[in-house]
Amino acid sequence: MRLALAALALMVALPATAAEPDLAYGAYQAGHYRRAQDEALKRLEADPKDAAAMTLLGEIYRQGLGVRIDPKAAADWYRLAADKGDVNAIFALGMAMLEGRGLARDPKAGGVLLEKAAAAGHPAANYNLALALLATGRAQDDQRAIACLRIAAAADLADAQHALGVLYKMGRGVAQDDAVAAEWMGKAAANGLIAGEVEYAIVLFNGDGVAKDERAAAKLFIRAANKGNAIAQNRLAKLYQFGRAVPPDLSEAAAWHLAARAQGLADATLDQLLERLSPEQRERAARLAADRIEATALTTPSQPSK
Repeated sequence: MRLALAALALMVALPATAAEPDLAYGAYQAGHYRRAQDEALKRLEADPKDAAAMTLLGEIYRQGLGVRIDPKAAADWYRLAADKGDVNAIFALGMAMLEGRGLARDPKAGGVLLEKAAAAGHPAANYNLALALLATGRAQDDQRAIACLRIAAAADLADAQHALGVLYKMGRGVAQDDAVAAEWMGKAAANGLIAGEVEYAIVLFNGDGVAKDERAAAKLFIRAANKGNAIAQNRLAKLYQFGRAVPPDLSEAAAWHLAARAQGLADATLDQLLERLSPEQRERAARLAADRIEATALTTPSQPSK
């Protein structure tokens, strides 16, 4: 499980009447960040109490969207909006306090804000609160964590859906249930979470809690492997090696193995496969692997999302 979120869940657009489109939030969604900033500032000129505009400005500065990244400016805008009750800002300010981004680290105050945003139904706040609760190792906190994850998962937060799948698989905080675990993993995969795609592929391949479907599993492995996931690349290499749900192809198997190995995932059995390739197969595998390793380097963020 990993900490959310890279992008603040701006669930509610800036207030606007039906006759007046939300230019600031619309520009933000379209990737026109300088215009979004200008429009948000115009809204504040018209209404200095526009908390949603403040939150949007905080997010622009936090991520450095069209401006230099400025954690302090982001925290200042979040604080102004949080003081006016904006739930997105309450969540964002709480996370900034927990992490010490743009202001002094204050776990106690940050925790209070996270609880407040979670109580208001904010999906990401509920997900992050669940992670904090699970970290205590106390049974009563596991129960609270499950409740928080259900709120986040119901809002289609894929990380929360994946977390529920893991907990049902483990039987932690809930009765162990492979079928329910598979259901949540499937939802996380459908929402594009790579970890969900990989784990649901494994579930489908083995038939754990769901009808066995090697072809569907292979499609998910291929999708995740092309996104640079080393585990999916390793599993896909084995599928090509033995011709399970894909045509047997030793060059493809070797290429995916080399891509996974480049990320530190060793596999002695697949290393032996490399030694048995013909010069032509080895050349093709090396060429395919080089392309995939380069693609992974180009698409993988330099730092994990938070």
